[in-house]
Amino acid sequence: MTEPLDGWQLRGFLGDDWQLHRAQLHRRDGGDDPSKWVPARVPGSVLADLVAAGVVPDPYVGTQSLLSEWVPQRTWVYRTRLRTDALAAGARAFLEFDGIDHAGSVYLDGARVADHEGMFVPLVTEITDRLGAGEHSLSVVVAPAPVSEPQVGHTATVTVHKSRMGYGWDFCPRMVQQGLWAPARLRVTGPVRLVDVWARTSPGGRVTVRTEVDGAVECTVDHTLRDQDGVVVATGADMVVATPKRWHLNGSGPAYRYTLHTVVRVGGEISDERTLRVGFRDVRFVEEAGDLAYRLTVDGTPTVVKGWNWVPADACYGAVDPARLRHLLTLARDAGVTVLRVWGGGLLESDAFYDLCDEFGILVWQEFAQSSSGMSSVPSTDEAFVARMAAEAAPIIRARRNHPSLAVWCGGNELQRADGVPLTDAESAVLTALHEAVARLDPDRHWLPTSPSGPVFAAVGPEQHDVHGPWEHQGLDDHYRHYDDGRALLLSEFGVEGMSNTRAIESVVPPHARTLPTRGDPVWDHLGRWWNNEPLVRAAFGDGIDDLATLSRASQFLQADGLRYAVEANLRRSSCRGVLPWQLNESFPNGWCTAAVDWFGEPKAVYHYVRRAYRPTHVCAALPAPRVRGELVAAVWAWSDSPRAEEITARVLTLDGREVARSTWAADLGAPRMVGELRCPAPERVFLLDLSLGSRYVLTGTDDFGELPALPPARVSADVREDGDEWTVHLRHDDGPVAPFVRLLDDRPAGAPGWPRLDDNAIDLLPGETRVLTCRWDGVAPADRRLRLDGWNVLATRLTGDGRRSGP
Repeated sequence: MTEPLDGWQLRGFLGDDWQLHRAQLHRRDGGDDPSKWVPARVPGSVLADLVAAGVVPDPYVGTQSLLSEWVPQRTWVYRTRLRTDALAAGARAFLEFDGIDHAGSVYLDGARVADHEGMFVPLVTEITDRLGAGEHSLSVVVAPAPVSEPQVGHTATVTVHKSRMGYGWDFCPRMVQQGLWAPARLRVTGPVRLVDVWARTSPGGRVTVRTEVDGAVECTVDHTLRDQDGVVVATGADMVVATPKRWHLNGSGPAYRYTLHTVVRVGGEISDERTLRVGFRDVRFVEEAGDLAYRLTVDGTPTVVKGWNWVPADACYGAVDPARLRHLLTLARDAGVTVLRVWGGGLLESDAFYDLCDEFGILVWQEFAQSSSGMSSVPSTDEAFVARMAAEAAPIIRARRNHPSLAVWCGGNELQRADGVPLTDAESAVLTALHEAVARLDPDRHWLPTSPSGPVFAAVGPEQHDVHGPWEHQGLDDHYRHYDDGRALLLSEFGVEGMSNTRAIESVVPPHARTLPTRGDPVWDHLGRWWNNEPLVRAAFGDGIDDLATLSRASQFLQADGLRYAVEANLRRSSCRGVLPWQLNESFPNGWCTAAVDWFGEPKAVYHYVRRAYRPTHVCAALPAPRVRGELVAAVWAWSDSPRAEEITARVLTLDGREVARSTWAADLGAPRMVGELRCPAPERVFLLDLSLGSRYVLTGTDDFGELPALPPARVSADVREDGDEWTVHLRHDDGPVAPFVRLLDDRPAGAPGWPRLDDNAIDLLPGETRVLTCRWDGVAPADRRLRLDGWNVLATRLTGDGRRSGP
C-alpha cells in the first residue's frame, strides 16, 4: 500500500527557534498560532509556497526576486497529520522522501526518526514500531540552504551536490531553493521490502532482472513482462522476447515500451511490488578518428544528433506543473529532437521528465550537478566531498538506469583546467569516482567526463571534438563565416541571444520600465543583462527602432536567422556528429535570453527556424554573410533521411516579388551534399533567397535591415477552420510586397492556462502565396482561443475560432 503524503503546512524560523516553538508537533493546547503557517505543496518549493500565500512578492516580476533572497537563510518546517489503521501482523511501514532540498530531519509525533543530506538522494526510513492506529504528527525540518557558488566564483569551493543555477546565473537571478522538491509517501509492505529493481535489456530481446530486497524472512521474487496491450510475453529473472518491438528514436518510429511487474511474496502473500517500463534498443556512441566516441548509433544505424540543451523548467524546480513539463517536451518532440542534454548547472532530472522522454523517443544526456564557475572550474579535491559524491552517485544512477531514454552520463558542465582545457577523469578525483560508479552500476551507458570534452573548449583550430560557444550573434559580417569555419565533431552548447515575446515582457516588466533603451536599465539588467544585445540589434536595423514591439521582432529575427544558420552549417559537414543548441527552455522569465521557448511556454521564432533545419529532408544555403555586397554566391545544399530524387530550385526575389535570378538542379538526396551554386548581382536592398521545400533567407544588399520596419503594407487574409482542439489556419497574401517574418502569436495574457502549438511559424509570405498552418490547442477552453497575426508590414489581426473569420 502506498499513500502520497499531503495536507502539508509550512512555517519559517531563524536558526533553531523552531525547537522553542516545538514546531515539529501539531499543537492542540492552544500554544500554536495557526496563522503563522501557510499551505505547502509537496512536491514543491518553499519559495513557491510563500509566493502563493502572499508572504513574498512574485519574484518573476521586475526586480522583485531581490526581496526574497532572505528565504534560504531560514529553517523551514513542513508538517502534516497521518491517520492510520493498526498494521497487520508482519507488516512494515516506511516514510519515503524522493527529494529533500538540501538537508533536514524527519519527526514523527515529535521524535526524530531520520536525518538527511543531499537533494538528489532519496530518504527511506522505517517507522513500523512507531506507527500505531490513530492520528500522528509528521514534520520535516529543512535546514537553511548550504553555501555555494554563483556562476562567477570557484568550483573548488563547492562541496555540496545541489543545483547551482539558483545561486545566480546568467539566465536566472539568485533564487536558492529549499523544500520537499520531489514526491513523498507512506509505504506499507509485508515482511520484505523491495529496495531496487534493475531490468537490463539487450538488443536481441533479453531482459535480465536483478533485485535487492530488505527483510529477514524467506521470500520469492517473480517478474512478469507485458506488452502495451497487457499481454504477458515473458516471465522470470532472465527472459527473452522472441521478436521484441523496438524503442525507436523520435521520428524513426514508435518508442515502444513493455511493462515489467515485480512481486515479492512471503508465504504466498504479496509483500511488496513494483512496476516499471522498459524498452528494447541498442544505443551506442562509437569512436571515430580518435575522438571520445561521439557518433551516435541506434540499432546499428549511425545518426546525427539533433538536440537542444535543457535547463530546469522553473527556477522553483519542485513546483513545476506536470502539464507545463509535458508541453515543453512535446515541443522538443515536435521539433524532431533526438537528444536533450540536461545541463550540469541544473538538475538530475525527475522521474516525470524521464517518463516523458521515454514516451517521446528522446535520448537524455544527463550531467551530474557540477559546473564551471567563471573564475576557476576545477572541482574540489577534498576527500570528504569526493566520498560524498561517490556515495550519492549510487542511488542517483539506480533511480534512472531503467529508463530507455537515458543514453549518456556526464561528470558536469565545463569543468576545465586553468588554461581552459577540459578535464579528463585522470585529472579529477571526483570525475574518477563518478565514472567508476557509472561503470559499476550502469555499464551499458556512455560516459563523458565533462562537456565540452575538448581537446579545447571553444571552436578554434582544425582538431576539435566536442566544443562550446559562442552564445552571441557575431554580427552581420562575421556570424555566418564563424560557423562555416567550424570543424568540431560535436557542438554540444552554442547559441544566439534574443529578446522575449511581447506578451511575456508585458507580464514581467513593470509599466514604468517598458521603454527604450533597455540596456542599462535596472529592471532589464535584472532580467537578462548578459544577453541584452540591443546595440547590435539597433545597428543591424539602421538605428531606426523606437518601440519595444519592433525591438523584440528585430531581435528575434536575428536570433532565429543566426541560430538556424549555425545549425545548418554544422549539419552540412560529413564529419558532424551532432548539434545541441543552447537552450530550448528558460527557468526564469527574462527580457533577454538565449532560450527558444519563453518561460510561459510560447516559442520564439528561433524555435521554428531550428525546427525547420531539423526536418528529415532539408535544403539550405552556405552564404558569406546576411549582408551581401556585390555578387551573391549561394552554395545550395540538401539532404534527406530517406534517399530520394528531388528537383531543387533556388531563386532570388526582391521584396516586391520580382524574380532576379533562378537556378534548378536535379539531385539524388541522401547524405548532405552541395547540389549547385547560384551566382548573381545582389540587389541593393533587402531581398529574399527562396529555396525548395520552404527554406528562405532574408538578406540585405545594403548596410542593414532598416528597410524591413518601413516596408509598405501587405494585405494578408486569414481563415480559421476548427476541428475539435485543432485549428487549420489559411494565410493568403492578397496584395502588396512580400510579407517577411509573419508570426501567429498567443493573444491571451501570459500565464493563461494551456498553450497553442503550431506546426510552423515565423514564415515569409510571397505575393499571391497561401500557407496552411495547423494549431493544436492544449488545455485551452474553446472560448479562450485567440491568436494574433504579427509581421513587419501586416495589419495586427486577432484570429478567433468563431465564424472562421479574422478581425483586428
